[in-house]
Amino acid sequence: MLKKIRNVIAVLLLVGILAGYGGGAVVCANEGTKPPVVKVFEKGVLYHYGKIKVVELNGTYRQMGRQYGKLLAPEIHGMYAEVVRQFTLNKIASADGNLGEFSKKLFKLYPKRLRDIGEGMSETSGMGIDEIAVLNESFDFLISPGPAAAAPKGDRNHCSSMAVWGDYTGGGPLVMGRNFDFPAFYRNFNPYIVVVVFNPTDGSHSAAAIAHAGQIGVIQAFNDAGLVLENNDGSSYDDRQRYFGERTPFLIRDLELALDYSTFEGLDAALKGARFHYPIVFNVAFPDRAYSYEMATFDVNRRDGEQGLLIGVNHFVHPEWASRPPGKDSVVGNSAARYKNLAALAAKYKGKIDAHRMMAILDIPLTGGGATPPDKSIYQFVTIPASLKLWVKAPGYVQWTEIDLKKLFRKTGVTR
Repeated sequence: MLKKIRNVIAVLLLVGILAGYGGGAVVCANEGTKPPVVKVFEKGVLYHYGKIKVVELNGTYRQMGRQYGKLLAPEIHGMYAEVVRQFTLNKIASADGNLGEFSKKLFKLYPKRLRDIGEGMSETSGMGIDEIAVLNESFDFLISPGPAAAAPKGDRNHCSSMAVWGDYTGGGPLVMGRNFDFPAFYRNFNPYIVVVVFNPTDGSHSAAAIAHAGQIGVIQAFNDAGLVLENNDGSSYDDRQRYFGERTPFLIRDLELALDYSTFEGLDAALKGARFHYPIVFNVAFPDRAYSYEMATFDVNRRDGEQGLLIGVNHFVHPEWASRPPGKDSVVGNSAARYKNLAALAAKYKGKIDAHRMMAILDIPLTGGGATPPDKSIYQFVTIPASLKLWVKAPGYVQWTEIDLKKLFRKTGVTR
């Protein structure tokens, strides 16, 4: 009898797992808990959340780099090989400029603590520091003027973000969702998508980042105070100035800001005073509110959420930009369509939007009234800053997978 019960339970579990891999269902066999430890090195720990590898790093920045390099060495090597292969295959690395020299030049602009992470990685991963630099600056290389012209056809301006709170969540906690959309060849990097958790001992905040293995510079980060940052391409605005190698790369700012800030006032001052080498849209959320910083290379304008809704796409929306015309009409039109669709979906589900509804919204393609380009969607996330819950999806590779950051952070500063 006991054996039959076990068999029934096994079948039910299998059915549940298989069902989870269909549509937009959430896949998380260890919901609310850490999965078993896969590997330990020094004070670092590796976990597998389904297909997504998560490393919990603890110590000084160099020590955390050593843990990162050792625990994810196979993935770091694999990512580097795939970057070289894809950039060669798509004739990007042969464009104006050299990927290696470009990466070294920009990596030198990283602040010391982040360079220490890179140095630590090179000590244990079997990769030289110049190769670590390539992993971190290949994205910037791709959007720099020469390589951008040689990149695969089809613009890269498709990222979308939405945060809702108040009436839109029916009084529930703020929920934020984001699409990272890019040329389709970036899907070849999906096996190397990781979540890296930094628990520094210098008094900084614990912070996490969705990254490709080996990266320190990222385009979204989360901290123990419930701060969330993500950035979208803002080059559709008529700002043709580029300062690669002259200004701090925007890629490192997400992690830096997550390490340093827990209050809106501090973060607001930091972003208002920032001038990056490329136009960007910074979308940020705290447990109770969200903001969008539209950042040209020469000025910044902040948009506040309107009555519990903030949408950030690729064109600048703030009225202060109206005196300057948009630069790329087709891109602006695409961005405006995604903005309009997300606003309509937010209105349709007003009062009922939770994390699962946000996932469903992100699963709607642009052609179906959503904001997601099926051929360019690389990965997505949904998060509840107040509870430090995070869900990650890479279409075609892994379905929505829950990661409870409060189980991985050394300490948490949000009220739960």
